[in-house]
Amino acid sequence: MDDFMDNAWESIAYFLNNMLVFLDTLLSPLEIFGPGPVIFLLAFLIVCITRILAKFYVTQRYIELKKEFQHWYSIREEAMKHPDKEKAEALAKNIDQAQLNKAYYDFFFEGLLKHFITNLLPILIMASYVTKVYTPETLFKRFGTKWIYSISFGVSSQVNVSSFFWFIICLFLSFMFFIIIRNSRKIFSSFIKS
Repeated sequence: MDDFMDNAWESIAYFLNNMLVFLDTLLSPLEIFGPGPVIFLLAFLIVCITRILAKFYVTQRYIELKKEFQHWYSIREEAMKHPDKEKAEALAKNIDQAQLNKAYYDFFFEGLLKHFITNLLPILIMASYVTKVYTPETLFKRFGTKWIYSISFGVSSQVNVSSFFWFIICLFLSFMFFIIIRNSRKIFSSFIKS
């Protein structure tokens, strides 16, 4: 078993190192624009990838658990429609204890796992890439400065933006861009229909 795990970790490390070299090779022509735009491009691309993954990656188990939850929830709603209020609450409580709570937690944790795989994991991988490649030392070697941006507020105060902080800002801006696009499409389509 130890040999299997060692081989698995070696394969993962080999894959990640090759991806690092591939990304460095792919992004090196874009570094003439500076590290800020390159990091923004990486953040925007990873947000695009997470939106595509979240839309198209749905497991069969997730679909089945969603149907099961909706089934037991509709049965509970029907039980609540009983004319006798006390009997309706007792029926709903029995349904909750018997099936609905289990169906809800299974569905919730499957959704959480899906969210982790489609959103959080790609963002964490890209954040680790950015912090590994754009350290203050490598920024100084490549661009002559240790920071992505330095903003001066008067004579005595200066804010230095690190690569990780800039990546977080770019992620936030990219997600906001996608929210605005999605909402504007809904508003535009409802405007056309009316």
